[in-house]
Amino acid sequence: MNLKKNIINLVKYPLLSIKLFIKILKDIFLKKVVEKNSKNFFENNNMIKYFISGAEKEVCPDYIDLKNLYGLIRERKPKCVVEFGSGFSTIAITLALKENKLKDNVSGRLFSVDGNEDWIKNTEKKINSELKKFVKFHYSKPIIARYNGQIVSLHDNLPDVSPNFIYLDGPSPLDVVGEKHGLSFKSNSRRIVAADPLLYESTAPADFFILVDRRYTNSNFLEKNLIYDYKVVKKIHFGGFVTFEKKYQPYP
Repeated sequence: MNLKKNIINLVKYPLLSIKLFIKILKDIFLKKVVEKNSKNFFENNNMIKYFISGAEKEVCPDYIDLKNLYGLIRERKPKCVVEFGSGFSTIAITLALKENKLKDNVSGRLFSVDGNEDWIKNTEKKINSELKKFVKFHYSKPIIARYNGQIVSLHDNLPDVSPNFIYLDGPSPLDVVGEKHGLSFKSNSRRIVAADPLLYESTAPADFFILVDRRYTNSNFLEKNLIYDYKVVKKIHFGGFVTFEKKYQPYP
């Protein structure tokens, strides 16, 4: 059955099938090399010491994702970053903001939003004094809501800022409270869709940028519901990510 389905998909969607095949090859033959090089980057720059383990249930740092995130913050030099889901990503962002200040004299601040107080405390313990000035933690419970007839999660309150850069890796489905028409995000089979970036979009700066970590269902939702034009880049190998870069919007 799977073979027949794969053959049908190959015929109907040849480009997507080729991308999937390339992803599989990269994950098999290149992922370990890229992981090692990414970790070496932080080691060689004396930053690996910041990525220490905390809570017992905490997953190990994914250095490919962290290096990509760090590189984007260094490249784009945002003055305001909003992160959904605190953790090792918080450390990578603050390290990049610190470098932006030291090397480029660009002042940036991270607002880390999380719906779980325990994970905020876990991350706070890892942030030393030199990095604390670049981040402010913001606890806010995510609540189930409706957007254009679809169920989504929205944090109860958000930092009153205008971000250049949003990193979306939260909330956890288990932290979303409430239900709509009997539906909730507590179901193991239902993928989380966070609509919070949409609330920032209409008043965001011209260089507005969103990085979504692996949450492809959420990325598809954003792509359909963002109001401006974006350059969308989708990477599915090494775990994958999707970026939305706001295109130039000339005024009339």
